[in-house]
Amino acid sequence: MIEISGTTRIFFVIGWPVEQVKAPALFNAYFKKHDLDARVVPLKIEPAAYTNAIRTLMAIENVGGIFVSIPHKPMSVTAVDEVTLRARLAGACNAIYKAADGKTIIGDLIDGEGFVRGLDRTCAETPFNWKQSNALVVGSGGVGCAIAASLASRGIANVSIYDTRTEQAQALQARLQEAFPATKVSIGKPSAEGYDLIVNSTPLGMHPDDPLPLDLTGLSPSCIVSDCGMKIEMTKLLTAAQENGCRIQKGREMMIEQSPLYLELFGWPGVSSDAFRNLGVL
Repeated sequence: MIEISGTTRIFFVIGWPVEQVKAPALFNAYFKKHDLDARVVPLKIEPAAYTNAIRTLMAIENVGGIFVSIPHKPMSVTAVDEVTLRARLAGACNAIYKAADGKTIIGDLIDGEGFVRGLDRTCAETPFNWKQSNALVVGSGGVGCAIAASLASRGIANVSIYDTRTEQAQALQARLQEAFPATKVSIGKPSAEGYDLIVNSTPLGMHPDDPLPLDLTGLSPSCIVSDCGMKIEMTKLLTAAQENGCRIQKGREMMIEQSPLYLELFGWPGVSSDAFRNLGVL
């Protein structure tokens, strides 16, 4: 079997760094299992060259789309021709694809939807009380923006955002508060006390010697704790939360649950997340 030919649809994962990305292994396993003539290739591109790279790659006929990794998600909003509403609200994109005309470059953001679908699975036995829950999202980069926006769109009572980049966090707060007036959106502190859901969307946890992204003093055993990183499956944060009796959500769940959304945008609708979970790759 020829792995790559002139008919193969190529999809790129772009990051800086890119060594941590799991999309190539996951999607290439899916493509092979279902005999689809498509492949995912990682590219390590520095921020200064990113926008030009997007325009060049998306002009190639057999390029089907791009998976966007850190730190390029916020930059993608201005690198494309059009963005979806959820990408505009969050100020970031993680999926880039061509419109039906084959020319217009569209940017979308599906991290957040993947996260809340994973949360639905995590809470299958004990449903999450959206209308009465307080969430803390640590980090206001692309992933944090997406998750905060999706939590608000689901009608969570309160979502707090913490980032050392205060102005960036405040800009996200303002966009979300205007779009979702029924949810209280505030600037929080890096402390676990008083929250029903805590999400780490920062790079802290990608390395074994990283410090915790927040102070766990006062962490309630009823709190759900999630870490979006995938380089280490059980980060210090998840291990500490589990030892405290908390339910946890690993970073791979967000990737698995949003994988069908990527396929839908890239031209293969109607796929279940179980099709990816059952691959056993992550």
